[in-house]
Amino acid sequence: MFKVVERKIRWHKDFDSSHFLALPYESKCLRIHGHTYNVDVEIWGELNENGMIFDFNRLGNIIKLLDHKILISEDWVTSRKDGYVVVEKNGKQLKLPEDEVVILNKPNVTAEYIAEWFAERIAEKAGENVRMIRVRIWEDPRSYAEITLEC
Repeated sequence: MFKVVERKIRWHKDFDSSHFLALPYESKCLRIHGHTYNVDVEIWGELNENGMIFDFNRLGNIIKLLDHKILISEDWVTSRKDGYVVVEKNGKQLKLPEDEVVILNKPNVTAEYIAEWFAERIAEKAGENVRMIRVRIWEDPRSYAEITLEC
């Protein structure tokens, strides 16, 4: 006789964004560049009243926030006015249209912090039935960052 011992959903999607990093050493990643990121999400939990652990559509909505945007750290923003965000970092000043930017509440825009930001957005929407969230952000086919949140 089989019994349910674990329930999990898994979701995969890609999105395109650009960013740059703040690093204390010379690196090509100090320059603005882009990636076709891939995100893998796993969510463990019990079924809610709708028979779901988590609604896949909510994951798609998080992707829509990031897709074809410039990702920046809130620490780099020096002003926001008239529909523009001014960013100063790495000896450059950028004036960017506010609707083309996602400001992450993180000190840098590494794959590790993007994964953390994504997992936190899921956690904000998670019901009491969710017990663990794992997010893996792939910058390229060889490199990913992963974070796991647990209740």
